[in-house]
Amino acid sequence: MKYKSIKKTLRLQIEKGVKALWTWKKGEQEEFTLIYKNYGDNLPIYTPQQLIDLLTKEELSLSKNK
Repeated sequence: MKYKSIKKTLRLQIEKGVKALWTWKKGEQEEFTLIYKNYGDNLPIYTPQQLIDLLTKEELSLSKNK
């Protein structure tokens, strides 16, 4: 599972009711950013649940392309 660590973090945030927003920069050097102050980039913003859903879809897509 490629996204095991980030998905664990997101699940814990959901379970604890943490109000968090995330960005996900896809590509060769993927990057996840927890937004807290002074966000000024043009990346999409996701809630933990939205990002888990997207990561799950991405994993399925990657496994089909192997």
